[in-house]
Amino acid sequence: MQVDIGRIRIPKRIRKDVGDLSPLKESMKKHGLLHPIIISRDFDLIAGYRRLRAAQELGWKTIEVRIVPIDDEMGMRELEMEENTTRKQLSLQEETDGYLLLNALEHPSLWMRIRLWFRRLWRAVRRWWEKRRG
Repeated sequence: MQVDIGRIRIPKRIRKDVGDLSPLKESMKKHGLLHPIIISRDFDLIAGYRRLRAAQELGWKTIEVRIVPIDDEMGMRELEMEENTTRKQLSLQEETDGYLLLNALEHPSLWMRIRLWFRRLWRAVRRWWEKRRG
């Protein structure tokens, strides 16, 4: 559900330092908002302060939200803490592997290009065969 950013109220936050929003803003420009912010039925922000700030700085007028039926301070703080403490960062090895894979996909070797071509061909043949059978 899209909501006008101006309607969202920001109560006192646990997080004081939003850090550098540049990488988040670049991601949002390139991919859009991957995870909606969380608000109460009264439009109080519960989780997603950094995403909201980045959207404001990008000049967005609306933002994707998920409305949860929590109206008490305790429930709001529990969700805010949950979102900010339960994430597991990638290990250094996982992050390195991920960037290597992205680089290989962005600049594929000849063998990788041939492999990808055969994979696409196989999928097309399989779709054609399934349509024909069915």
